[in-house]
Amino acid sequence: MQISRRNFFRTTLSATAIGAVSMAANALPFPMEAFGEPRRDFWPDPQAAPATGGPVLLNSNENPYGPWPSLKEKMRAALELGHRYPDAQYEQLTAKIAELHRVKDEQVMLACGSSEILRVSAELFCGPGKTLVQASPTFESLGHYAQMRGATVRAVRVNDKYEHDLQKMLPAGEEKVGLVYICNPNNPTASITPRKAIEAYVKTLPQDTYVLIDEAYHHFALSSPDYVSFLDQPVNDPRIIVARTFSKIYGLAGIRLGYAVAAPETAKKMRAFSSYDNVNIVAAKCGIAALNDASGLAAAIKRTEADRAEFINQANKRKIAIVPSQGNFVMIETGKPVRQVIDYFKSKNVMIGRPFPPLDTHARVTLGTPPEMQAFWKALDGMGRASRSSS
Repeated sequence: MQISRRNFFRTTLSATAIGAVSMAANALPFPMEAFGEPRRDFWPDPQAAPATGGPVLLNSNENPYGPWPSLKEKMRAALELGHRYPDAQYEQLTAKIAELHRVKDEQVMLACGSSEILRVSAELFCGPGKTLVQASPTFESLGHYAQMRGATVRAVRVNDKYEHDLQKMLPAGEEKVGLVYICNPNNPTASITPRKAIEAYVKTLPQDTYVLIDEAYHHFALSSPDYVSFLDQPVNDPRIIVARTFSKIYGLAGIRLGYAVAAPETAKKMRAFSSYDNVNIVAAKCGIAALNDASGLAAAIKRTEADRAEFINQANKRKIAIVPSQGNFVMIETGKPVRQVIDYFKSKNVMIGRPFPPLDTHARVTLGTPPEMQAFWKALDGMGRASRSSS
């Protein structure tokens, strides 16, 4: 059964669900300051994208090469349909995702980036008297959304392998855990937690505890023998939600498109909290094109793997310790307070990732194009010389 956004709201939204949508809509907006450094600080003109000669942006885990050629073509064509609502494209993209993952259409929830999945999950599974359990460090926005709902957030430091410390993430005492967040590969460490360990962990959780597995960086981890997506080998468990995004490998961060896959009853609950017409026609067209371009996907994966290998090579030459990466970014050990490092790179027109406590001397660096990485290494080498001259 294909799901139209208009048909869904017209035929299945009860008064209770309408109240839930209202509650989500009235929540406070998510402040970029929660990330520790607002994005507007990255560019001299907050209204303008970086131009030639502007900052080298290695700070947001974006695809530095942009959308693939096939997606750019669809993007331009879709602009001609900007006066139309995206109903047909919504249904087509939903069906395409369902076919890809061998699930039913009603198990798919499209979203305005995977950020909407996080927001909806917080609205639905978190609240007063409930706890969100997540890693420390990890992507911060779900924790912020959960706090806005009145939930307690318990952050458990990653273990020595930078994996989720699942044993310590079990409910403690009388704690009512509504939701567990597992970002895998994890942002900001680019490390993975083995699928078998997550499966064993889920089996020990109470039946009313949901688990959100964020696979935003899925495509970059495929070479790891320990990584298996929860969509490639689905688990028949209504408590598991898997989130994906088109922001990373597909280069569509600015288009805002993501989706979740869950059991039909769970997906239905989540859609009651999603925004009306949350996927625009350009995003939907691009999503369909992306899933139809297998060669483009393979080329993008291969290119990222080559860029990552070169980064590791350069780090090894400089004897810089890194966290083993399965992402399109790498965490390096700087040996200095990370805020000082960020400010130094900014003075050299290179933007790197924000601080991620408690890893206070680690810096997250997004993989850029070869010229961008040359600028990064030049700046890093200069930081070493500056440190020696000042000591």
